[in-house]
Amino acid sequence: MRDRTKRAGQSRSLSPVLAKENFIVEACSTCYIPGYLIVRPRAAVESLSQMNAAALATLGPTLAMTTAAIETVVRPQRVYCALFSEERRAVHLHLFPRTEWLASQYFAGHPDEIEISGPRLMDWARRTFQKPIRGMDRDEILEKIRAWLALTASKA
Repeated sequence: MRDRTKRAGQSRSLSPVLAKENFIVEACSTCYIPGYLIVRPRAAVESLSQMNAAALATLGPTLAMTTAAIETVVRPQRVYCALFSEERRAVHLHLFPRTEWLASQYFAGHPDEIEISGPRLMDWARRTFQKPIRGMDRDEILEKIRAWLALTASKA
C-alpha cells in the first residue's frame, strides 16, 4: 500500500508524529538521527514561564510518553531532553536518542575523548547528520513511534 503523503510529494517525516491539544511532536528537520524529535507548544512562547497553565500541566506527561516511545522503538542508551531556543526563539524541546551506534561514530571521530558529553555529542551529530543516513530508514522509525504513541494514547 502506497503512502498518500509520499505520493503527494511529502515525506511522512515532515508530518507530526503526535498532535495533542497543547503540543506538536515532529521529527527534527535538520538532523536525520532516527528518533530525534522536537516537541513544541501549539501556542508559541519565548519562555516556559510564558506557557499557559494547561500546557504546563501536560508538558511532563507529553515528554514522558514521547520519551517512552523513543526508548521502546529506538532502544537508545539515553534520551537527552534539551531546551535551547537559540535559532528559533520560540520554546521547543529536543528529544535526542543517544544510541550505541551514534556513540561509536562519535568516538571514531574523536579518538582522544574517553567520555561522552551529551551537549557536545548532540552538537556534533546535528552538524554531521544533516542528510539521510545510509542504512537507516528514519521514516520507518517514525512510523513505529507514531504507532506506539497512538496505541498508548488510545489506552489512556
